[in-house]
Amino acid sequence: MLTLYRLTCLIISSLFIQLCLAQEPTSTNLVDTDSAKQELPRSTPLTRNILAAQAIQLGLDAQQLITLSTAREHFSALFLAANHAQPHGLVILLPGIGESFNWPTAIGPLRNKLPDAGWHTLSLNLPSPPETEIDIPSILAEPVAEQIIIEPPAPAAPIDTQEPGTSDLPEENTTEEAPEEQPEVAEEVLTEGDDTTLAAEPAAPVIETLPPLTYPERITSFLDAAFDYAKQLQAPEVIILGHHEGAYWALKYAAEQPPAAAPRVVLIAPRTHRQASFAYEKLIEANTSAIADFYYKGDRVTEAAAKQRLQASKRAGLEHYQQIGLTTAHPSITQEHLFRRVKGWLNQR
Repeated sequence: MLTLYRLTCLIISSLFIQLCLAQEPTSTNLVDTDSAKQELPRSTPLTRNILAAQAIQLGLDAQQLITLSTAREHFSALFLAANHAQPHGLVILLPGIGESFNWPTAIGPLRNKLPDAGWHTLSLNLPSPPETEIDIPSILAEPVAEQIIIEPPAPAAPIDTQEPGTSDLPEENTTEEAPEEQPEVAEEVLTEGDDTTLAAEPAAPVIETLPPLTYPERITSFLDAAFDYAKQLQAPEVIILGHHEGAYWALKYAAEQPPAAAPRVVLIAPRTHRQASFAYEKLIEANTSAIADFYYKGDRVTEAAAKQRLQASKRAGLEHYQQIGLTTAHPSITQEHLFRRVKGWLNQR
């Protein structure tokens, strides 16, 4: 009986030891897994614009997604060609803050309907202010324009202008007085040889990093790229249409252009963002081109702001400023009404 008891204890002890040894690799693996997770790089923040572009990329309108480039970055845009044999021109659409280039209010309906009225449409993904950036861990779509980094140009290699057969060493004198002057030259080489060699080596080129553009400067560069694209299309006319905060940037860009090249501007429900440095009234007074100002009635603040813009146009004596009040109704009716009014103003010559 005692022998059986000892044997049972021995078997139990050996099984316990084996279980402990079997669990050690598992705990080690857990530690390694945790450390590996900590070593994984964090995903880059994805802005609303990137998500909107990737949604188009994975949808039925993928062929409309194009990439435009500035000197500093790439960005996404949606292009639709006019459904006319002789298009009237190109309408550049600017969404507001927090909106995408296919926003269901104003931007999306207009960009899809204006081609039937004879206008190309180019809807831009404007840069997002820093506070609107969000962090998404992963996404199935491929990188879009905003995620492509433009590297600084590589420094050019130094050009050797020395002719073949020439040398930097002093030429030997063939006259009889050369041996008398040679020791003095040798003396200089011996005393200053090391310093001369160091000074003769070309310094490594320094690549200057350009300062980051401000938010208004980025928007201006985006619009410059859009106008360059319009030149490639040979569009007879280019018009800027802005919704909410996009109306401000459209008006500001037009005011900065020479009077002869200032485009017509369409403002839809103008709204000011805190990044704006000038009021609408000052920009209206500075503009020389035709302006269509669409606003929705029924709100006291909105109507007061519209009245201030109208008064600013009168003070500046703008003959081509037109303000149109729209009534709010069912969203589908409102969008159709807006399209008809915008189309009628665009087709005015």
